[in-house]
Amino acid sequence: MRVVFLHGLGDGDPERGWLDGLNSGLAKAGHPSIDPHSIIAPRYRSLLETFGISAKLPPVTYKSKDDLDARLAFERRQAAVQRFLGYESGVGTFGFARVPDAPVAFVQQAAIKAMPLFDLPHVKRYMQNEGLRGAILKNVLDDLPATGEIILIAHSLGSVVAIDLLDNLHPGLHVRRFVTIGSPASAKALHAGSDRLLKRFPYKRVDDWSNFLDTGDKVTAGRGLAATFQGAQDFTVDIGGSHESKKYLSHASIAKLIAQTLYPINSVAVRGGGLAVRLTDNEAAILLTLHFAHAVQRHIKDEDAAVRYSSALTAQQDEVVAQVEMDSGTRGAGMAQELVELARGDLPRLPHRWSLHDAVSELVVLSHTNLVEPYEINVDRAPKEALPDIAVALGFQRSTGIKIGNAIEEVQTHVGRKGGLPWGRVLTAAAGVAIIAAGPVGLALAAPVGVFGAAALTSGLAALGPGGMVGGLAMLGGLAGTGAAVATSAATFSGGPVEPVADSNALVLRVAVEYARKSLDLEYDESLWYSITELESQLSARINRLAVYSDPKSPKLETLRVGQRTVALLMAFMLDKNLGPSELVSAEADTNRAVEKESRTMEENARKAAWNRD
Repeated sequence: MRVVFLHGLGDGDPERGWLDGLNSGLAKAGHPSIDPHSIIAPRYRSLLETFGISAKLPPVTYKSKDDLDARLAFERRQAAVQRFLGYESGVGTFGFARVPDAPVAFVQQAAIKAMPLFDLPHVKRYMQNEGLRGAILKNVLDDLPATGEIILIAHSLGSVVAIDLLDNLHPGLHVRRFVTIGSPASAKALHAGSDRLLKRFPYKRVDDWSNFLDTGDKVTAGRGLAATFQGAQDFTVDIGGSHESKKYLSHASIAKLIAQTLYPINSVAVRGGGLAVRLTDNEAAILLTLHFAHAVQRHIKDEDAAVRYSSALTAQQDEVVAQVEMDSGTRGAGMAQELVELARGDLPRLPHRWSLHDAVSELVVLSHTNLVEPYEINVDRAPKEALPDIAVALGFQRSTGIKIGNAIEEVQTHVGRKGGLPWGRVLTAAAGVAIIAAGPVGLALAAPVGVFGAAALTSGLAALGPGGMVGGLAMLGGLAGTGAAVATSAATFSGGPVEPVADSNALVLRVAVEYARKSLDLEYDESLWYSITELESQLSARINRLAVYSDPKSPKLETLRVGQRTVALLMAFMLDKNLGPSELVSAEADTNRAVEKESRTMEENARKAAWNRD
């Protein structure tokens, strides 16, 4: 394995200060220094500063005809890098404050004009002079081996050269890890008047690409590369606003990422231990989620969607396995056998621990949850068709899954047929807002999902980010198993009136759960009726109050009215299917019998009167 470094500012770093920095970072992480003989560090400063230098651009050696499979595999490796760095302190992954394009362009343009100590003027010349580009690329290629594997590290101007080089590398050369630091390659000023670098990323040639920046580094202007280059994944580090390669590479987390490839170690050996360990309810819920997702994948009719769904599911399963391996390193023996199998790449059998009553709520929620969140893939009717399969896996008959699916569809049809809330959408924690129970009844908007965990509209896997949640995940049945709507969380509110939510997806699911239970001759929650009637009152009161002064077609009023219509449809459905409280059903039956009796009496009296007239 050779380490290739493409330099940035100054004289090309002949003293190899970058290597001193990297070795310092490796030492902090407990790894040996890099053998100088394994280093390749081409120098091209003289080419940049000599006018008249020109060469033909090297040929493109990477042909990306159909890269779908390669891209899916690349994204899986990128996820592994993000997961690895997610455990590291001092590394920002997603969500760091981005500087808007306009200020970025202004700052970088100013640097190009007024800061000759930095690389930006050289970068602009490189980008706009095709002959110079050809000469520098040829110079670098001449120093590289024709075959084998390399770790490619590039700083500042060197990152621009490296990006440009990726699809011109020798065909037998493979980049095991690509790391860019302090890169200005996203600056719009650099791309003006020239073709954009790397129009199509070589997914088969490069295993992963991590770009590190300090947001105080003026050359980067605090902006990453992901918005410009499809293959890049940005991470932030704090090196005091410096632009020096030595400072970047001495950061322990960057050094660890390089060491992961340079000094590979085997995964943690996962052991089941001598004692039989039972899965926790949280771990069992995750297995159930995985099984259902695999069943959904098998029933997706569209081949392209099925391939993408399978790959997304594999990436999600990687998250679970990574957490299992981490737990194994700390717990040693005492790992449930099912988790051992999962960590070894097998999907273990589901334990038969769910009662039919509980399984109904689990399956209703699963069939309406995006199990590969945050990816969005149209699976059509696959979740319904997966229900019989998962029913068998849980130890029940296929007919049980069929009845559950039919019950859900009846509720969907009843609500959708008459213009209520659209049905068939996938449940996610949209915009980070959860739906919870407000007090004893009704629904309300709550704080972001993170406030109270996975009790909201999230699947088990959707909650598994870097760090995982094995051992900390709420049962999926929390959504459909509680008396009101999802989960009671009065502590979420800081006081004041609670506004009812018109989006009644949670209640639609609740009705589907109870109707499915009734269809299977199971005990069902008769008190749900009162939750819905209470929500009807809340919605109506809110509508009446707002209608006094608001515009007739106020968006808020329209949303509330849609919710009101949906609630009315659900109430009609429950009455039609005798899903209300027994006393209400009995009273209605008595009323119906009385009406029928009165109707028969009136008919009899009418016949007698007609007979007497005759």
